[in-house]
Amino acid sequence: MNHFRNVIALTALSVSAAMIGPWQISADSPPKAGNVNETRLDAEASEGGNWLLNGRTFDEGHFSPLKQITDQNVSGLSLAWYMDVDSAVGIVSEPIVVDGVAYISAPQSRVYAIEAATGKLIWKFDPKVRLDQALNGSYSARTNAGVAVWEGKVFVGTGDCRLVAVDAVAGKLLWEAQVCEPTQTGITNAPHVAKGKVFIGYNGSDDGVRGSIVAYDAATGKELWRFWTVPGDPKKPFESPALRDIAARTWPAGDAWRMGGGDVWTAITYDPVTDYVIFGTAGAGADYGELSAIRAKGDKLFAGCIVAVKADTGEYVWHYQTSSPGMQTENNHIVIADLVIDGEKRHVAMTVPKNGFYYILDAQTGKLVSGKPIVKVNWATSIDTNTGKAVEVPVSQGGGKQWTVHNWWPMSYDSITGLVYIPATDRKPASHAKVETGEWMQQTEGRLIAWDPVNQSARWSVEEEIATNGGVLSTAGNLVFQGQGSGEFAAYAADSGKKVWSIDTGSAIESIPVTYTVNGEQYVLLPVGWGSGSRLFAPAWTMATPRSKRGPSRILAFKLGGNVPFPTPPDIVPPVPKPPAQRWNSAMIQEGAKLYSTYYCDGCHSPGLDGSGAWVLNGAIPDLRYAPPEVHEAWYSIVLEGTHWVNGMPGFADPPKFAFPHLRMTTKQADAIHAYVIDGAWKAYQGEHNAASATPAHKK
Repeated sequence: MNHFRNVIALTALSVSAAMIGPWQISADSPPKAGNVNETRLDAEASEGGNWLLNGRTFDEGHFSPLKQITDQNVSGLSLAWYMDVDSAVGIVSEPIVVDGVAYISAPQSRVYAIEAATGKLIWKFDPKVRLDQALNGSYSARTNAGVAVWEGKVFVGTGDCRLVAVDAVAGKLLWEAQVCEPTQTGITNAPHVAKGKVFIGYNGSDDGVRGSIVAYDAATGKELWRFWTVPGDPKKPFESPALRDIAARTWPAGDAWRMGGGDVWTAITYDPVTDYVIFGTAGAGADYGELSAIRAKGDKLFAGCIVAVKADTGEYVWHYQTSSPGMQTENNHIVIADLVIDGEKRHVAMTVPKNGFYYILDAQTGKLVSGKPIVKVNWATSIDTNTGKAVEVPVSQGGGKQWTVHNWWPMSYDSITGLVYIPATDRKPASHAKVETGEWMQQTEGRLIAWDPVNQSARWSVEEEIATNGGVLSTAGNLVFQGQGSGEFAAYAADSGKKVWSIDTGSAIESIPVTYTVNGEQYVLLPVGWGSGSRLFAPAWTMATPRSKRGPSRILAFKLGGNVPFPTPPDIVPPVPKPPAQRWNSAMIQEGAKLYSTYYCDGCHSPGLDGSGAWVLNGAIPDLRYAPPEVHEAWYSIVLEGTHWVNGMPGFADPPKFAFPHLRMTTKQADAIHAYVIDGAWKAYQGEHNAASATPAHKK
């Protein structure tokens, strides 16, 4: 992975385009679609008519100064337009809106340009992502967190490791560059832009992929610099002085470097005040298979860190580690702000990793200003502000457990209220048995927390039905918007947390709402549909209700006085096909349950077979309980021989070489997994028929 090619492409990929857009005034006026640059960003920062960047402005605040819609009139908010998207997986991206055009990415890195006032499709771009190069790439292709727009180009990362630049006017390919190794991993995060550069990372810490962040020239696609986040092969030269002088000494000698990790898969923020790119890394790499034997103790820098580098050169400036030897954690959304703390104005970077602590760091130096948990956690009691280290709870006393309190969905900082609105998961300790029986659901809840970063305390908190919910938007209208896994899209008073408006969209929401104006009217734009990578490797109940997971993938736009009737989706429950006869005994089924985890079937088809509740193709990962007869008949050819590898399902008789070479499956093991799947299918089938027979005839 030390050498990467840059490909300049002159021909377009699959594009469906209508060439007339709202930016074309006349034949004499050259098109200026996607007109985003630093001069314009500075000029419009206080206006809010467009949503030009991820987070709207460089500080990633996800706050809008618009206040046509307020907590006093939001009850009049209704649907202005909607557009259905042909995708079996929901949309999780954050729209970018420039001069009346919304640019939105969908699964498999497809990009849509849409008239932001009407919902009319202008063009659609499909980069034709390959699913048959890496298992991690197959997973990565199922979700995409968004695009970036800069000087007439729309940028999107792909599940097969490319950064693609598309013409904002016509939706045609301009150039593409190879960001990572497609036989190892893929990209799900949105690119970030500043100073004529595109910054991007990729996934892979869980699979032993070595992380880096890369800067490309936005005009040409030329790689300008790459900062590797963990040391590489000690037989090769270090790529930077920081790896040599700081990181390498924190990794044990030998094969520990093969763990990889430190991937920059989501959190990237450019700070124009310091001229730094400040980004978050995931923990050290894989802890399974042959790599588990080389798990190393120690800090393992720069894994589990917030890192600052110079935007022009990628030169290391500072780091702060949120991971600890006792627990690896991932770092997510980073917000830049100016706060008055102890009477002193501080320019700070704020973040909430998965470990549940709210960190405030000096943006210039990386020094810890404060750190406090936003909910009760059991792995640590506090952060020592002198050393920056967590005061951990010993494992013998119930500590050391991972807390996914804040995942990648962005929070929002409202400088008017002084509060940060955090989408959080409050998880109570539970045994494995409770997880398996579903009792854990009663001990897990979603929360929207209004956090005062100066006083380090919660101002208000709203309990939510589903553990995992979407990103947050706050506005100068004293409003906080958030979509939930239940399908509810709600607005809260920013100062008090009182719910002042909501609508049931009928689809689970895992995306990020934005707001903008067209012709003097303020809109709130929201993609919906059950999506994100968590859809693959988390039980469905943690992200959606039985109804909301079946809802369509759509883009919804709301405004005051909107007069479009809401298209409430019908709740069509797919029947469970009658499974084949169970040929194996209970011991074989139990063995299959273990192997289902060993071979990471639960990494795509959901743990406990709690999936989508349908045999849906078209880019989705199907629920194995709903497999039709022909799939059971072709079990060996699919699972062992890899006849569906083109769709992202490898054959485990000869699995992908990177990260999974030890997972060679025998026929007996394939039978055991099949026995487990058939058992789950019969339980679903019998449960469906038992429920039907218990329903009174007059209600059928």
